[in-house]
Amino acid sequence: MTAVLAVLAFIIAFGSIWFTAEALKRIDAHNDATLKPHLGKIHAVIDANDETLKSLTRRLEQLEKQVHLLKLKADLAPEIERETAAIQSGFNDAQLYTPTVRLNG
Repeated sequence: MTAVLAVLAFIIAFGSIWFTAEALKRIDAHNDATLKPHLGKIHAVIDANDETLKSLTRRLEQLEKQVHLLKLKADLAPEIERETAAIQSGFNDAQLYTPTVRLNG
């Protein structure tokens, strides 16, 4: 008698699990149907934001390159002035140079 009741309990337990699983499938299908229009709008907004972010990232990289070039040009002017001053002083020294020994050939 206990074996029959145990088998009957297993059948009822598995039946309730199956019934619950089917009910959850129907609820999920209903929820998916009601959420899909909203999810589509959300995905569209996310895609638009992603494209905007990518374009802003590309623009930022371009601006960083331009700033780097401007910094190089700004650093280049004092360097050119220093080199010009060094060349000028060397040139002035060369003009003042008078040879001490004459070589007659």
